[in-house]
Amino acid sequence: VVMEQSRPVASVMEQFALLLGRSWRQVSRNRVANGIRLAQQVGVATVYGAIYSFTDSQSSIQDRLGLLQMVAIGSFVQPLAAAIRTFPKEKSIVSSDRSKHLYNVFPYFLSKVATELPVTLALSCVFSGILYPSVRLQPDWTKFKNFLSVSALHSMASQSLGLLMSSVASSSDAAIAMMPPVIVACNLFNGFVVTEESLSFPFNWLPRLSVIRWAWEGLMVNEFQGLKFVTDDTKRICVATGQEALARISSIFEKSTIKGVLLAQGGILAACYWHTYFALCRTNLRFATMDAPSFIEDEGTPRGNNSPVPGQATVTK
Repeated sequence: VVMEQSRPVASVMEQFALLLGRSWRQVSRNRVANGIRLAQQVGVATVYGAIYSFTDSQSSIQDRLGLLQMVAIGSFVQPLAAAIRTFPKEKSIVSSDRSKHLYNVFPYFLSKVATELPVTLALSCVFSGILYPSVRLQPDWTKFKNFLSVSALHSMASQSLGLLMSSVASSSDAAIAMMPPVIVACNLFNGFVVTEESLSFPFNWLPRLSVIRWAWEGLMVNEFQGLKFVTDDTKRICVATGQEALARISSIFEKSTIKGVLLAQGGILAACYWHTYFALCRTNLRFATMDAPSFIEDEGTPRGNNSPVPGQATVTK
């Protein structure tokens, strides 16, 4: 009698080391996709730099608002789409390996996060490093570090949301079909299109779940705080400081801080990873149950596919 193993033979650390090497080889071989993603980041940042060049004029207020909103949306869609495009196919392979008890979910998921996060962070830093000086955002080192931090954590949270959507989807097509409504919902509840004050009690918590909302809020607070604009007496409405501009744009900026934004983004990141892990734990391959062969009571022989059933006519050649 051959007993089937019910758990992996290797230890957790051995599983993690082997899976880490496999994940890194997979990321390294995917040079074409990574090159395209890098070209996208460089190209978009260069286009923004060619269009925008901020000054202290009143018109730059609206330009800053539009650019930072586009940055938040673009940095959300790209990591989300990358995760949804690749993870459903990988999930089926992992389910097959787990059915053979080759490894557990925890070392696999940890190795995947450890190998893909550096790529996501590198792409985000390249985009921010080109965009920030080219559009002439505030020339302050602390402001630049905050911009990098908010953008990087935003990309990580967007990727984790893509992993969560892929882990609960039944197929790659289902995960792709889920992406448009999620993008629309996150963009709708970004704190500017629909504010929390305009929503009734059952729905006023939805903007807090929007990944785009927290990125846009952090980028806006980081850029506008400390700014001073040139006022024009010929215009009826003028804004002298960045704080006044934030107050007129939305009430969510009254108590906004960079630390609070980073904590909110980190909470979304941790929640998505947590639910992705448990969704993967519940994903198992199901096999048909093999029943024992039935026996004919009169003859005591097993009845196969070609064995006659009692009462059934047979043809003898």
